[in-house]
Amino acid sequence: MSQTTAPAIPADVLGEAVGRIAGFAALSLHESFPDLDLDDLVEVFTRPCSTSMISAQFLAGLGDGLPAGKAAAAAGTALIQGWADSRNNARAQLDAEKSAAAPTA
Repeated sequence: MSQTTAPAIPADVLGEAVGRIAGFAALSLHESFPDLDLDDLVEVFTRPCSTSMISAQFLAGLGDGLPAGKAAAAAGTALIQGWADSRNNARAQLDAEKSAAAPTA
């Protein structure tokens, strides 16, 4: 079993990469779905839990030998997929709660 290690990169370089990934992911979603508020997406994608995930994904990609652009793309894709899964789960839970609270005939 081989284990890859993430390369050591300066914190400011990592921070800039994470910010760009979050920003591009938010912009991409907003362009595809204009009803999604860009400011709200940026706020969600720059929360500590999001930036930690982006950092981990980006560094893992670099550690696996991906060029920086491909590692960033993979991290952005993972961010959007995680956001979409969370949003869908929250919607399903809300729908289930509404259904349970609805009067039966």
